[in-house]
Amino acid sequence: MSVAVLTSWERCGSDDHAIFRIEKAEGEPFFDFKAGQYAQLAFWDQPEQDPRPRQFSIASSPNSLDHLEFYAILVRDMPENPGGLGIFTGTLWKHKVGDEILYMGPAGRFTPDRTVERDIFCIATGTGLAPFVSMAREMWEDYQNNGPPDRRLTIIHGVSYTNELGYRELLEDMAADRDFGLLYVPTVSRPDQDEDWSADLGRGRANDTCRLLLGHPKSGRVDPVISDEDREALVDRLRPESASVYLCGNPDMIDDCRGLLVDRGFRSGGRDSQIITEDYW
Repeated sequence: MSVAVLTSWERCGSDDHAIFRIEKAEGEPFFDFKAGQYAQLAFWDQPEQDPRPRQFSIASSPNSLDHLEFYAILVRDMPENPGGLGIFTGTLWKHKVGDEILYMGPAGRFTPDRTVERDIFCIATGTGLAPFVSMAREMWEDYQNNGPPDRRLTIIHGVSYTNELGYRELLEDMAADRDFGLLYVPTVSRPDQDEDWSADLGRGRANDTCRLLLGHPKSGRVDPVISDEDREALVDRLRPESASVYLCGNPDMIDDCRGLLVDRGFRSGGRDSQIITEDYW
């Protein structure tokens, strides 16, 4: 693995969420990568019983190789460490800007060029949003230079509480430019326990939003609710004849959505699959 330095650390809404950047010495560029790929990260001082690197999807643009950006959640109460913190994130949260970090990459095939359909329909939970931020950034930069993109990007982001909506402002700003074509729909699964929730946000789990669009009953406690305008636009973009679906996050969300999409006629498996998945757990 190679050595880089933590150069930015931003708590994202809650103390357990952070967006951080790493850079190489003297501003040297990182490896070339595709939006949707991941790097592997580790620290010298990880606990001896598990020094393995962890996979983190890159949230920065492939056009900005002077840094790599990641979106992380502090893992708590893992099976191998009951009542304690995750091996990697527990170490990460102890470090500060200026400290060394180890990295290698890139890897992964969770990339837009896996599919050819016009609509790239993305559903994420939690920090599984990261690869879609990279995709949005790259497409936005191409839009600024070359005009409206050939493909449309849709992002549904499901979280428990409003303050866990990382990158919300960035994605809302992009989506405000209608010519760009991004449709961003954040949804909160515990709005009744969330004093920051407001009616301009969706309600319910991410997979239940998918269920709503495909005409299936909810699986969670909260009824899924999105605006009529968003619902109409999402239904139009979630068609097997014109869309590919990228699922990243909680494995239960992925399994549920995959089954719903297969029933609707989306191809699953093989080189021409329209359902591309990445567990993020």
